[in-house]
Amino acid sequence: MTSIKQILCGTAVASLVAGTGAAIGAPIGYVGPSALDWLLTAEHVLLIGTDGTNLDKILQYAYGDDSGFKVAMDQGITGAASEVNHTTISGPSWSTILTGVWDTKHGVINNLFTPTPYNAWPTVFNLLEAHDPNINTTVVADWDYINGIGAAGAHPADNNFLIPFQDDWATTDAQVTAQTIAQILATADSPNISNFLFSYQVQVDEAGHGFGGGSPEYAQAVMNVGANIKEILAAVAQVKAATGDDWSVIITTDHGHQQSLGFGHGFQSPNETSQFVIFDQAGDHTTDGGQNLNFSIADITPTILALFGAPMRSDFDGVSMTDPSILNSFVQPDDLKQALLAAISMFGYPNIGNDITLAIRTLFTSVPYFLDKFINDISNYLQPIVDQDIFLISGLAEFAQQAIKFTGGLAVGATEALAQAVAHMTGVGTIAPTDPPLSAEFSDVWGLLGGDHGLAAPDLALPDFDVA
Repeated sequence: MTSIKQILCGTAVASLVAGTGAAIGAPIGYVGPSALDWLLTAEHVLLIGTDGTNLDKILQYAYGDDSGFKVAMDQGITGAASEVNHTTISGPSWSTILTGVWDTKHGVINNLFTPTPYNAWPTVFNLLEAHDPNINTTVVADWDYINGIGAAGAHPADNNFLIPFQDDWATTDAQVTAQTIAQILATADSPNISNFLFSYQVQVDEAGHGFGGGSPEYAQAVMNVGANIKEILAAVAQVKAATGDDWSVIITTDHGHQQSLGFGHGFQSPNETSQFVIFDQAGDHTTDGGQNLNFSIADITPTILALFGAPMRSDFDGVSMTDPSILNSFVQPDDLKQALLAAISMFGYPNIGNDITLAIRTLFTSVPYFLDKFINDISNYLQPIVDQDIFLISGLAEFAQQAIKFTGGLAVGATEALAQAVAHMTGVGTIAPTDPPLSAEFSDVWGLLGGDHGLAAPDLALPDFDVA
């Protein structure tokens, strides 16, 4: 069992702020202008994930000086990407981002979390910790699925912060931002410890599901996340000024959103398959404001490993973005915004056969997830009645709650088994790993003794809970 710290990062925390896929080993050849500096300092990599965020909405609503999206684009390379021919569901897509392989390999089909896939297909946290247990790895998220990924595998993340829902998703994302900033600023006290930090925000996707991707609420959520990212990047600049250590920054999303209110995503319209990757490599300013149309979310884990000099798996689907020539599509446009909009306009649907196949898969794999959500909603609705200890009424409510959980669990299990079969028949999880699974034999001794690797920002701790 891996303990995940559930925290509330509000004013108290804020106040604390006063390589190619087939290659083995570190990438050879292009090393970037800062390579000699990196030999003398710790490596720091920040991955920011914003769920369900369309790049064209970023360009429309959050491409100004008040947005961290614009700051990151000006300082790095932006790729207008697409996951056409892959499912546009969050669980599979974030699994690709954090493992470097598509669902044909990792086998994740929906948003019902299980740690099993990450034993065969280790996460970036597993791979970094296995390479060097002294790298401090951290997850800050407000969706427990992401925290589950961080806790899975033989070498889980050192620090795993689940931010509980508070008032609304914009407020909750602000707490994610506060904890992320606290984690970044904490590195100033330990400048010789390398760090990988994954910060995840969910409000854009929630606005899309609640109001549609073309709504004012969705636009506002995009602007909110842009403002949050600007605060995070300001913290990175503050630490850099204090320590001299630079940070590599990657920003991405898992999928886009339908424009009208409805299913949201899961199918193959260009709005749903829309993705982006922004990559700012520490010390490399020669590519600032550039564009690369060959970036993919599968490239993110290989890139992070390359930045830390960690070995690559031989069976990655992605490649490292540390050398723009590897992907052979780097350009320096006169107008980055217009170049990205032109790239987005070229995205289309898959062939009709793939479109139908993926639609069938989405329908089958969504049933157990929504059924599970419905059962949990009913159980949560009954819980206050159970807690009031009303004579007879509370007992009946508890009996109904248990009966619903039992029968509902059977239904979820049956529909999940059917969904797994349909997904497998349509190509999910059909490719086995060629690299052996990571062994836990050499797990971090300090971690086994109950410590971490030295970098956890102060927080307001709520009771811990366990993820199996």
